[in-house]
Amino acid sequence: MAPELTVGDLLDRLSASDRDVVVRLWINPFARTARRLGGVVPTRDDAGRPVVFIAEAKDAEPLGALPDTTVGDLLDQLSACDRDAVVQLALNPDFPMAHRAGPVTAAHDEKDRPVLLLTEPDEDEAEQFGPLLPAVAVALTWHAPTEAPPRRRRGTRPSGGQ
Repeated sequence: MAPELTVGDLLDRLSASDRDVVVRLWINPFARTARRLGGVVPTRDDAGRPVVFIAEAKDAEPLGALPDTTVGDLLDQLSACDRDAVVQLALNPDFPMAHRAGPVTAAHDEKDRPVLLLTEPDEDEAEQFGPLLPAVAVALTWHAPTEAPPRRRRGTRPSGGQ
């Protein structure tokens, strides 16, 4: 399996590109789909390692309907993060899941404009880690903060089953 993508690796790759180039997620190695970027959330995983989640946009607006994230925008956001942090993708706002990040690929969009695609690995190395950390879903405004409802204490029944 290929090594995990780190923020430092991603910054190095992005720095070689024009700051005005649009960055998109290119997800699902079985049926590739381009998605707009919706945010960057630095955090720590359950083991305490620094992780940076790059998320798809929450809304279902078609590509080009809202401002796109550019290389410059992403460089600015990632520059504040730990360079050794692992990059993961936050996908599916309705049922948030964490996915392994793959390579960055230069391509052209439907109007032949340059675009950088942050991808999932190919189908042999694609990996879904499980549910997204709740704090990340809240930070992305995918979910409202929630707390478990308070539990009522049950009374004890008298002996005899009544």
